[in-house]
Amino acid sequence: MQVVLVNPPSPPEFRVSRGLMGGFGMAVNPALLYPPIELAHVASVLEADGFEVAIIDGDAAGEDAASAEARIVGLAPRLVLVDSSSTSLDRDLALAKRVRQASGAVVGMLGSQVTYAPREVFGADGVDLVVRGEPEHTARDIARRVRDGQDLIGVAGISRPDGAGGVVDEAEREKIDDLDALPIPARHLLDNQAYRFPGVKGSITTVKSSRGCPLNCSFCGYTLAQGLRFRFRSPEHVLAELRDLYFTHGIRHVVFRDPIFTTKKERVAAICDGILAGGMTELEWQCETAVKVLDRPLLEKMAAAGCKHISLGVESGNAEIQKKHCGNKLKDLDQAAAVFRDCREVGIETRAFCMIGFPEETPAMADETIALALRLDPDQVQFCAVTAYPGTPLYQMLRGTREFDFATMTGFQALEGNEHMTAAEIEAKIREGYKRFYRRPSRILRELRDPRRFAGRLKRYATLFRRRAVGL
Repeated sequence: MQVVLVNPPSPPEFRVSRGLMGGFGMAVNPALLYPPIELAHVASVLEADGFEVAIIDGDAAGEDAASAEARIVGLAPRLVLVDSSSTSLDRDLALAKRVRQASGAVVGMLGSQVTYAPREVFGADGVDLVVRGEPEHTARDIARRVRDGQDLIGVAGISRPDGAGGVVDEAEREKIDDLDALPIPARHLLDNQAYRFPGVKGSITTVKSSRGCPLNCSFCGYTLAQGLRFRFRSPEHVLAELRDLYFTHGIRHVVFRDPIFTTKKERVAAICDGILAGGMTELEWQCETAVKVLDRPLLEKMAAAGCKHISLGVESGNAEIQKKHCGNKLKDLDQAAAVFRDCREVGIETRAFCMIGFPEETPAMADETIALALRLDPDQVQFCAVTAYPGTPLYQMLRGTREFDFATMTGFQALEGNEHMTAAEIEAKIREGYKRFYRRPSRILRELRDPRRFAGRLKRYATLFRRRAVGL
């Protein structure tokens, strides 16, 4: 039976990377194109169960919705699963509905947005089901039912229409405990040479070597998608995937997409040792993590094994906001400064993730965050608008009886203001942060060492606050 997994084309206003923000997605630099690695994980489980699988990645193919639809329908699938994001949900639903009408296939949607707002999905009468939470085993069970001509009643981890205008939420599916039991992602179904990262020469791919995070930051989608418990793949299992992408697919650049990659330092050290011992001498990689789980010896080992870049969650420079919203993961600012300095000294570039617009945040608190970014002086900085994604503690705190416009959830647009700043003032603070960071004479001199990358950053800045048009 043919199963088609779909990463829909992005809206014309900006590129959407659906795997970011824990599967809620985010508007990204046009020069960034991550593979839909979540779909590749699903595909590998389906293939292991005997299904014929195709992955349609609209962005990698440079397609619009009409050409993506034609390619999907042309495969004559019996089951189609479509990935989604908050800011592209209307377009994703429109594509799913057209595919369902044209193909007669069972059509479902994946992703954190539809997991935590499934009722909005069924209002368009375009899909048969929503896959909630981790998709691998749920997708496999759906495929088995469709293959055998059975209904979907009782499939754990899905929501579906009840036929009378309501929605049935089937039982929650347990998180996958043994990640080593999963096959490595089906990269043979992807155009691996199409994926890229700004400033990196050659193709890139992503690897998820662990899932979960107990910090439970109020804004974070990763804990919703992956749970509050760390689940780690063994170094051996991660290295098997690295060997496959390196020797089989010829990929030399990897982005680890773990929420906090260096939580288990000995595991990371074993992965580094395996990279060096396994002959992957040209492998260059980057990761995301937190300041408090890094130290100089680990950074030196990571650099020796090919780590070139680390993205660090700074979030806020205000102690009160750190405790209430950010898992208090940046308690010691002197340590943070030392980590950023050590990274530079061992040859690892850094990016600081910063956020502005928390519920209690005043302009002075936002200025603390900007000042901290200037003090840490990372190689890159990213200022985001605090966004209340459905299901997060922040969403529960803010929503009340209000309805949010999902199309505005780009990661840079402020959905609304707080008692101290309007939405426009929050976005103005984000602009101020970028200007103060990048207009320093020392920073301009550093950026001019790589004019092409600097031009790319300027282009990216010009697209940050674009508004979405609704619909196809």
